[in-house]
Amino acid sequence: MIPDDTGAGVLWSNDPGEVRELSALGALAWEGREGRPEGPRYEWVEFNLLCNAAPTPFILDGEGFSCVDSFYEPLKFPEGTPERGECAVAPALEARRFARRHRDATFVYRGKHISVHSLEHEGLLAAAITAKVAQNTDVQIALRETGTARLTFPLTFSRHPGALARVTPVVLMIERWKRFHDPMRGPESTG
Repeated sequence: MIPDDTGAGVLWSNDPGEVRELSALGALAWEGREGRPEGPRYEWVEFNLLCNAAPTPFILDGEGFSCVDSFYEPLKFPEGTPERGECAVAPALEARRFARRHRDATFVYRGKHISVHSLEHEGLLAAAITAKVAQNTDVQIALRETGTARLTFPLTFSRHPGALARVTPVVLMIERWKRFHDPMRGPESTG
C-alpha cells in the first residue's frame, strides 16, 4: 500500500530524488536478438513491464492489442482496414515500423474523428494504459513496486513530449494511487 500522507505517489514524491524513468531501452534493443546480456534490464520483466512497448496484451472496446504502442500506432491507419488490424497485434517495434510513414492531424476511432494531441486523444491513450494495468497482474506488481516514486518519461527523440510521453506517467501514477493507496490504514500500510 501507499502510505496515507499528503498524497505522495500520485504526482510527486516526498523525496525529490525518488524518480523512475519509464524506459526499457535495454529490453527494446535486445528484443529478438541473440547474445542478449543477462539481467532484468534486458528482459520484459519487473519495471520494464510499465513501458508502452512491453508485451502486455490487453483488450479495449472489444479489440485486442499486444501492447500500448500497438494500440497507439494503428490509429494512424484508416479504421476497419487490414493494416490497422495487423498493426494492433504486432509487437511494438514492428507496429512502429509499420506505421512510420503515416502522419495525419486526425484519426478515426469507433467512428469518431479525433484530433491528434487533443484531450480526446490523450483520454483514449489513458484508457488503453488503464486497460493494460487492469488486465496484467505482473504490470500491477511492477507498478506497486515503484512505491511513491515520481514516474517520468525520457525525452529521447524530441525536446517536446508527444501524447504518450505526457499521458503515460500520469496515468500510471493515478492507477498506482487508486490500486494501492488505502486511506483506512495508517502510513505503515506499504505492503
